[in-house]
Amino acid sequence: MIAIVAALLLAAMVIAIILQRFVVGQIDQRLDAQIFAISSALQRDGDGKITVTPALSGPPYDRPQSGWAWQVSWPSGDLVSTSLAAVGPVKLPSIGPDRVDNLLGLRDWFGLLRSLGRPKSVEGEHPDGQALHWRILEVPFGGETVTIAAGAPYHAISGPLREALLPLGLALLTLGILLFGALFAQVRLGLRPLADLRTGLADIRAGRRNALPGDQPSEVQPLVDEVNSLLAENAEGLARARRHVANLAHGLKTPLAALGLALERRSFRAVSAEVDTDNIDTMRAQLDVMERLIRHHLARARVAALSGPARASTNVSERLADLAGMMNNIHRERALSFKVSVPTGLSVAVETQDFDEILGNILDNACKWAASGVVVGASDDQGQVMIIIEDDGPGLDPAAMPEAMRPGRRIDEATPGHGFGLPIAAELTELYGGSLVLERVPGTGLRVQVRLPKAPRS
Repeated sequence: MIAIVAALLLAAMVIAIILQRFVVGQIDQRLDAQIFAISSALQRDGDGKITVTPALSGPPYDRPQSGWAWQVSWPSGDLVSTSLAAVGPVKLPSIGPDRVDNLLGLRDWFGLLRSLGRPKSVEGEHPDGQALHWRILEVPFGGETVTIAAGAPYHAISGPLREALLPLGLALLTLGILLFGALFAQVRLGLRPLADLRTGLADIRAGRRNALPGDQPSEVQPLVDEVNSLLAENAEGLARARRHVANLAHGLKTPLAALGLALERRSFRAVSAEVDTDNIDTMRAQLDVMERLIRHHLARARVAALSGPARASTNVSERLADLAGMMNNIHRERALSFKVSVPTGLSVAVETQDFDEILGNILDNACKWAASGVVVGASDDQGQVMIIIEDDGPGLDPAAMPEAMRPGRRIDEATPGHGFGLPIAAELTELYGGSLVLERVPGTGLRVQVRLPKAPRS
């Protein structure tokens, strides 16, 4: 925009100078014609005075104070046009190489290059005070040097120039507006691929796509290729990390299972031989702890391997419906009732398998303690999704709730389990920026309140 304004101003100045020189040139041609006419008409009367034909004082040189005038000066006298008859001859400005053309305050670039024998321009004043533009020529006549001058009022130059510059200024203003509009359209069109690129990156972050569209303008194609390559490398790194975690889990499960089976056999032989089995029980307890710790730390490693959980998106109603059906089958002998009330369009920014891990542990715990049923609800809560699971079991004493959240701690040893369900669910929730809170249901039962980050809308 600054460049356009500067170019328009420069163009206006150059055009104004050209117009000024054109208008002054037209006036000069008119005045020069008058000077040459007077020069060719010079003659002497019977008294030896220089005279010209009266026709040379015709319009516009016949109107007093019109500004149009001419005069002939020689050492012994002067001759003036009818317009100067009332005021007499004018004192002409001196002609020199340092004169200045006053219209725009610029030096007459071509003043020093005028050919000899041609009139020269000077600026002066009429006796009534108005500015005049003079053309002056010195010619020899009868052994004397005669100075012939013809002048025009300054408004004869400024008037036409003003009339020409006004539409020129309007035209340049219109051109500037059109150029600004074109510049705005060009910038908007030129930056549209970057806006689309920003939208694509937001979709990737929200989990709506895995890569940027490959069909891009040549200016941004290298950037898109680099971003897509980086995303592909991150996805491959994530998949590789998860494979390592899965391989580690499978690699540890087999020897642990074999060790557990060996302990069972040794325990059976020890009982048959009526041998003290305290050491075997201790080993079995340590093996159980190892199994729980492996499960616990594998869950943490899986979430730590995620390269940006904000990209994930899991539909809450679909997954809770599947989890409720699965828990109903697992605990079918208890004939529990499940009531699930979740909005259909609600999604969380959590990986599906981690969501299943969190809610699966909580639902499994609720089913173990419920007397007749489990109630599940979810709602949108200021950028987070709040999921509430309630059971109608015996509940949990508030003093025992912190203990229940510690890994490997079991409140009731008679109930099947390892004591890692709720702690794992809590740690996974916190890794996603959420929270898990235990509350006692008024009357009876336990309420688990889970808050998870809400996934952006598509």
